[in-house]
Amino acid sequence: MKKLQIIMVAVFCIMLFSGSLAITVLPDQKYSDLENRQLQQKPKLTKKNFTKGTFQTEYENYLNDQFPLRDRWVDAAVALQTKLGKKDINGVYIGKKGYLLEKNDTEQLDKQQVKENVDTLTSFLNDMEKEYGKRHVSCMMVPSKTLAMSDYLPSYVSAQEPKDVLDSIQKGLNDPKILLNLKDTMQKHQKEYIYYRTDHHWTTLGAFYAYQEWAKRTGQAKEYPIKHYQQEKVFDDFYGTTYNKVYVAVPKDEVVLFHNTKDTQKIHINMDQGEVKADTLYFPKAAKKGFNRYDVFLSKNTFQMEITTKAKTGKTLLLIKDSFANCFVPFLTESYDHIILIDYRYGKTPIGTIQSEYSDITDVLVLFNTEKFMQNTKLSKLARTKKEEKTLEEFDADEFLEDM
Repeated sequence: MKKLQIIMVAVFCIMLFSGSLAITVLPDQKYSDLENRQLQQKPKLTKKNFTKGTFQTEYENYLNDQFPLRDRWVDAAVALQTKLGKKDINGVYIGKKGYLLEKNDTEQLDKQQVKENVDTLTSFLNDMEKEYGKRHVSCMMVPSKTLAMSDYLPSYVSAQEPKDVLDSIQKGLNDPKILLNLKDTMQKHQKEYIYYRTDHHWTTLGAFYAYQEWAKRTGQAKEYPIKHYQQEKVFDDFYGTTYNKVYVAVPKDEVVLFHNTKDTQKIHINMDQGEVKADTLYFPKAAKKGFNRYDVFLSKNTFQMEITTKAKTGKTLLLIKDSFANCFVPFLTESYDHIILIDYRYGKTPIGTIQSEYSDITDVLVLFNTEKFMQNTKLSKLARTKKEEKTLEEFDADEFLEDM
């Protein structure tokens, strides 16, 4: 064992030296297909980010993300951890029936960032409630796969629920009923295929059960039975982002689409990346070309997206989201004429500016995975500034029309 440790240290030193040298001459990579995420780019040093300590963190992430042949080293590290008998491999537990379940360690979270996110979210929801009414505003928190599928964890592990965070959100709301914690809903169906085995996302079936619960609890949309949808399996070869941390022999995932059997959607999509227009919410050809089969839902993640339907309900939804909403959105198209999707991981336009662009908003929904919400560092633009609040309050439509 001692000889093995010496070899490991020697290999690590060689990796560190050669990697540090290579990172100075090789071009930075923007995206990792293997991990399906944007890679940290070299941060600019400013007085603000240096004093706050964010520069140091971002630069460390930059070195980790841009390390030469990073994917190969991940593969080698996993093999070594397996040989040494670690209980989790690269932060992932090998669960029952091939489920790969990520280790959610709340102690590693940036507590200040979590607090800022909670304050920003509750402030936003309270503002929206005042503007649109409490029956038109809701927030769904999706549990991590590890919590939702806790029956599949190894016997030596217990799932952690971020109850303090959810309680803080609820306490900060003027109307606590706005918050929907989907833990019980998901756990009730955990014997079904509601999360991918190899990816952190829920499946379309999982999103369907969430939609049913949301529609029943809020009344913002009509609740349909599962037979209302025609199911189509488009992929049976999906290895998701969790698999790419461990590379163990587990069954591939299937990706299933739910189609409205009445076929009345006639979708039109407009994305902010190159003004891409489409007449469907599903992109199997694009997903087949890339690594991530989950891209079949709405194509790749983008900051702003508009969906126009033929629902003829007279309603418009503002949806603040992360990627968990991508396979949830198709269930909304029969209830809204217009759906505006905003993902603050990919843009910086303040929420007040976005609201001013869409005078037809009737409903607001926030849909986040709880774990990803706590880690999100880009939610500040969700909070209205005092200037935006004053502008919205002082705007008088009658005066505006008189001046024209």
